[in-house]
Amino acid sequence: MQTRDVRFVVKLRAEPGAVYLALTSARELTRWWLAGAETDARNAGRVRMVWPRVRRADGGRCSDLGEREGVFVDLEPRKKVAWLFKPVRGDRRAPPLISVFINERRGGCEVVLLHAGFKSASSCDELYRGYSRAWEDGLAKLKLYLETGRTCKMECMDLEAARILTRSRK
Repeated sequence: MQTRDVRFVVKLRAEPGAVYLALTSARELTRWWLAGAETDARNAGRVRMVWPRVRRADGGRCSDLGEREGVFVDLEPRKKVAWLFKPVRGDRRAPPLISVFINERRGGCEVVLLHAGFKSASSCDELYRGYSRAWEDGLAKLKLYLETGRTCKMECMDLEAARILTRSRK
């Protein structure tokens, strides 16, 4: 069975340590992205994430991830964060492993998000698109938060909107 991956690359004007903290600290996660979080930021440490119910400007709902539990499986301060999530109740189609690579570069860092292993069958297209939108929304919110200190947890975002909002603050 062939698979496909959700993969995003985002350049941030932020220190790698700030990105790492924003992805591993429950306090930070709830500042910019989540409605609730519990983290034990060490390899094999527990993670619990609760996403807010977000609506688009047109009144429609964004992807609703609800609540997920799992463990940190590969933490390297300033370089990598990986979560292995338990399957969503009643749906085992979403791959459980999400990896975020933080690459230092001049003026900040590059963040690469990889959620690999979605089935390529057409019956999984909606699931794949939903996770793609959800991860883009999360990365856009991370960019906005780390580059401006602003948040918009209750609104859907995409990376182009984040670029526009952060461009004026160079």
